[in-house]
Amino acid sequence: MSSALSASPRAELRIERRRLLRELASQRAHCQQRSAFYVAVLAEIETDAADSPAWLDRVEHAWRDREFAVGWEAAHLLLANLHYAALSGESPELASVYPSCGGSGRPAGEVAAFLREAPPAFWARLADHFVQTNEVDRSVPWLLVAAAAFGARSLPFHFVEMGSSAGLNLVGDHLAHECEFVGGDGVPREPPPGWDRRPQAIRSRTGLDIRPRDLRNAGDRLWLKACVWADHLDRLARLDEAVAVFLALQGTPGAPRLAECDFEHSPGWLLENRPARPDEGLLVFNSIGTIYLSAADYAGLRAGMAEALAPWGDRGFWVEYERARSSTGPLQLAVHRVIDGKLRTRVLGSGEPRPRRMSLEDGWDFSSGR
Repeated sequence: MSSALSASPRAELRIERRRLLRELASQRAHCQQRSAFYVAVLAEIETDAADSPAWLDRVEHAWRDREFAVGWEAAHLLLANLHYAALSGESPELASVYPSCGGSGRPAGEVAAFLREAPPAFWARLADHFVQTNEVDRSVPWLLVAAAAFGARSLPFHFVEMGSSAGLNLVGDHLAHECEFVGGDGVPREPPPGWDRRPQAIRSRTGLDIRPRDLRNAGDRLWLKACVWADHLDRLARLDEAVAVFLALQGTPGAPRLAECDFEHSPGWLLENRPARPDEGLLVFNSIGTIYLSAADYAGLRAGMAEALAPWGDRGFWVEYERARSSTGPLQLAVHRVIDGKLRTRVLGSGEPRPRRMSLEDGWDFSSGR
């Protein structure tokens, strides 16, 4: 239950109760093979909503001035807020059934009862919080490109992630990753050498986000956990591990830092803060964020990135792990470079949002400007 919607979404949808109920039903169907716990939670919410309880009015009131990029964002926001109430101790009754809190995993009226009596803090979060990405295994794509682009040249580089939320992918090289690689024919193939080893030198690590989360803040850390499904205990443990690494690196050379910036202004930030330097490289990364930009906004981003990357020559790379626009297929690993004055794009792989298996194409030699 994570996304990059905090990055700079294309807001277009207003959510009223009928739309919310449709989205809840859609998410219940989505969870059938993924989370028995959330199937039960969503069924309980839908059943209670059929009686038009007062909490539906409060949902509509909380979102009266709010727009969403996609409909499921609203459903996920409601679910994340319930999870937060369980994790924070706001609702011991919810904690008793949420697996992340040691609960039974078998809701039997607790969710509906909480919604009917939810405190003001719950509705305040529902009004102003955003579902935010925290899948640290999405570091695999940028690690692959870093190994191919900089590893063979022993070239130090600057790393920038757009739409970074709390910046956990900035420390992806400090975490172990399990990922199987195959070719387009499904036959196992070797990834770029050294992809799973820490790059020789990352001079700086910066996450850009329109609403960055501060991992030093307990409430922000708890919100990131709330955005993970409560019965996916392995993912929650992985999140805790990444947070510990991020915090341990504070105060060290090249420590990860965050800056408030949306996609539209990211190229300008790069031009101002990451000017090209000899004998250094630049790698810019984003995952499941630009897919929510309008066609015009994405075209503007491409134009801006072409300008920001041009001074870096064959040492500048923009890596996207996104679904193809207007597609529901797997995520594509696309690498953009400026060649002969133009932004060139090549798709070099594909995989799932939490990549444990990726299909890789040929063409991983980035040692020249071609």
